[in-house]
Amino acid sequence: MATTIGTREFDRLREFLERETSISLGDDKAYLVETRLAEIMAAHALPDFGALLTALQADRPRGLRDLVIDAMTTNETLWFRDGAPFDLFRDHFLPAWAGEIAAGTRQKIRIWSAACSTGQEPYSLAMLYAEAGRRFPALRPELLEIVATDLSDTALAAARSASYGGLALQRGLPEGCLERHFAPAAEGRYVVRREVRDRVSFRKFNLRDSFLTLGAFDMVLARYVLIYFQDAFKREVLRKAHGVLEKGGTLVLGSSESLPAGVPGFTMVRRGRVTFYQKCDAAPRASAPGGGGVGVSAVGGSPGGAADADMAALLRKLQDLNSRKTS
Repeated sequence: MATTIGTREFDRLREFLERETSISLGDDKAYLVETRLAEIMAAHALPDFGALLTALQADRPRGLRDLVIDAMTTNETLWFRDGAPFDLFRDHFLPAWAGEIAAGTRQKIRIWSAACSTGQEPYSLAMLYAEAGRRFPALRPELLEIVATDLSDTALAAARSASYGGLALQRGLPEGCLERHFAPAAEGRYVVRREVRDRVSFRKFNLRDSFLTLGAFDMVLARYVLIYFQDAFKREVLRKAHGVLEKGGTLVLGSSESLPAGVPGFTMVRRGRVTFYQKCDAAPRASAPGGGGVGVSAVGGSPGGAADADMAALLRKLQDLNSRKTS
C-alpha cells in the first residue's frame, strides 16, 4: 500500500482541510499527513492518497471525513499550560469576580475554552475556581459555567471521560493537585472529581460556525488556536470572539501569540508576565507610567462595538431567563 503523498494530492488534501476546518498546512507538512492518515487508509483499504481523496469527495464510507479531520487536528495540551495565565486567573480575575458577586453586580461567570483538546485547560480553570471558593464564599459552584469546545470527536470523548493516566496525567500538574482534585480509578488512572467536572460542559464546535449559538462570555481562551489559520480567518475568529464577549470581557491567547495588526475592538493589557486583551467600545488612552505593573494600549477602535455589547447583553438576559425557568 502506497502511503507517500504526491504534490498534487497534498495540495488537494490541504484544500480539503482548509475548506472544512480553516486549518492551514504548510508546504513542509507532507510527512505529517502521511504519518497521521496511514492507519485510516489501511483500515478502509484505500491503496493511496488518490483513493482517499476520491472517497472524501464522495463522502463514502460515512464517517471517513470526520476521521481524517480528527487525525489532522492537533491535540497538544497539558495542565495549567504556561503557568502565568492561570496564576493571573487565580490572583486577579477570581477575586475581582468574587467582589462583583458579593456586591450584587454579577450573577454568574461564563468562560469559553476554545479548542480545548482533551480537557486539561477547562478542568485547570475549574480546579482553581473550586479552590478560590474556600477563600471567597461568593464564588459558589453553580455560578461558574465553562463551555469547552473542540472539533475532534476523539479529544472530546477523552475530555468528557475526565479519566487520565500516564503522561497525560503528569504533564503540568502541580504538586498536591492530584490528591485534591482527582479520585483513583482502575488500571492506575485517575478521574477528575465531580465538583470540578460539573463546572465544565463539552461541545463539538467548528470555529467557522456562528459563535452566537454559544452565548455570551466574560472570558474567551483561544490559546494556541490562531497559529493554525491564515490571516483572514484569524481576523474572522477574533471579530466573532469580540461579538460574544461581554462588555469589558477578556480574550486570552497563547503566550507566543498576539493580535494581528489592525484588529479592532480590543485593549491590550499587560499584567506581570501575561498579556491579555480586553473588549472595548472605543479606542482608550494609554495608561500613565507606574500603574501598578499594568500596561494598557489600544489595539483598535470598534465601530460596531455598541451593537456587539447590546447583543451580548441580550444573550445574558436570555441565559438568565432560561436559568430561572429550569431552577
